[in-house]
Amino acid sequence: MRFACAILVIALAQSANAQQQGTTITLACNGTAKLTATAAADMKPDTVTNLGIIVDIAGRTVTVMDYVTPIRGITATNVSFSGQQSGVISGVSLKPFTISGSIDRVTGHTTIDWSYSNVGDNSAWELTCRPATRLF
Repeated sequence: MRFACAILVIALAQSANAQQQGTTITLACNGTAKLTATAAADMKPDTVTNLGIIVDIAGRTVTVMDYVTPIRGITATNVSFSGQQSGVISGVSLKPFTISGSIDRVTGHTTIDWSYSNVGDNSAWELTCRPATRLF
């Protein structure tokens, strides 16, 4: 009887662990980043390679480059996110900016818009993301 109870406890623990792991999705993304100011519209876009994005469905956040942004909506085919961020460089606080975007859960097409108070710094990212394979 003790053996059967032990197996049941292990099975339930594994099931809970599997469910918890399913709430976080790690993506590897490639694409382009382009400044959106009118003067920069003719510039060639920069390449974005192997950008990691973490979608935490249970915590309702998307993490891009260490910026954690709230999820605003989740459907069967799309995750949208948006939030204001404050950067800090060498202990100096930067002006707040907004990150907003969406991830197509079927195709992996991802857009991210970075909006700053200085319009010349605004950029739009067009990415294709796929589930990443964890190293460990």
